[in-house]
Amino acid sequence: MITEIGSPDFALIQAIKNGNEKALGLFYKDNFGKILHLVLKNSGSDDDARDVYQDCMMEVVLQIRGGRLDQLSSRLSTYLYSVCYYKWIDRLRQKGKFMQSGFDDDLETAVIEEDDGAPYLPALEKVLTQIGEKCMTLLKAFYYEKLTMTQIASKLGFADDNSAKSQKNKCMDKARFLGKNVLKQHYS
Repeated sequence: MITEIGSPDFALIQAIKNGNEKALGLFYKDNFGKILHLVLKNSGSDDDARDVYQDCMMEVVLQIRGGRLDQLSSRLSTYLYSVCYYKWIDRLRQKGKFMQSGFDDDLETAVIEEDDGAPYLPALEKVLTQIGEKCMTLLKAFYYEKLTMTQIASKLGFADDNSAKSQKNKCMDKARFLGKNVLKQHYS
């Protein structure tokens, strides 16, 4: 299924692309439970699920705003789930752990928590606006344009691909730090 004009996902993608916080909030809230279930079922904690979800939501929102998902061939929720799934596999590999179950093709069976994701939406929006132009450009080049670190180094004027990779990691650390600070402010 290609996302077509008139389909629910087309409207959702366009709303998120145009900065509609309510649409993004609903999408964020509706999908967090599925990712929490995935991570908890596969050697993770609540914090792991929140970190993975925050990273993946940022990546997907950047892709939407960059126009990369205008011709999406699956449901947006399925795409987000797969991004989170592969991100979690990568984190498990880094920790030397393995998945305990396979890819959950039946997304309808995933547990849906009613409001677990809601407090994280303002953090995501704030992080996207506070991260800075240089970091936003670098992250878009990596996640949206799918450029290699060598290409990013050349495009953005880094000395080499290691410098670009280091800066990308710093940008993601900055995004995580900003997100955690925003959440602390929200709960205090």
